[in-house]
Amino acid sequence: MDTPFPPHEPNGPDAARGPRLREIPLRMVIPNLITVLAICAGLTGIRLAFENKYQLAVGMVLLAAFLDGIDGRIARLMKATSKFGAQMDSLADIINFGVAPALVSYVFILDQGRPLGWAAALIYTIAAGLRLARFNVMAERDVKAKWQSEYFVGVPAPAGACLVLLPVYFGFLGMAP
Repeated sequence: MDTPFPPHEPNGPDAARGPRLREIPLRMVIPNLITVLAICAGLTGIRLAFENKYQLAVGMVLLAAFLDGIDGRIARLMKATSKFGAQMDSLADIINFGVAPALVSYVFILDQGRPLGWAAALIYTIAAGLRLARFNVMAERDVKAKWQSEYFVGVPAPAGACLVLLPVYFGFLGMAP
């Protein structure tokens, strides 16, 4: 049912939609573009693994880790940090350090384990997602214990990805899987 009066929007009628694209400064976009490039690297690593190009696949996951390491630093340097960027970074982390290493490892060696190998890939990916979700929730707390600013909780996502890819590295060295 239409009312005779439009709803009151204190910040104007366009406030609910957020800023328009031309209102977003370029310095805010650059760190997010780096994050998008990291996602592209992780997804390309998955594709390369399915094409049996394992060294390139691992290289793409490592490139994603490098891009993940610089996107936040560049955002802070450019004073371009945002909640959107933080969420985008978490999305990239689950793809690049959860899904990608699990699938690269699965295609390289875990598929020999049939359902057990697939279960291992699933468990790692779910654990990586849970760890990232826990990190995000802890980071948003208003009140934090003193120790939380001094210690890292859990294994960082890129380090976890490197650990999961250890059998692939050993395969590169000629060690029989």
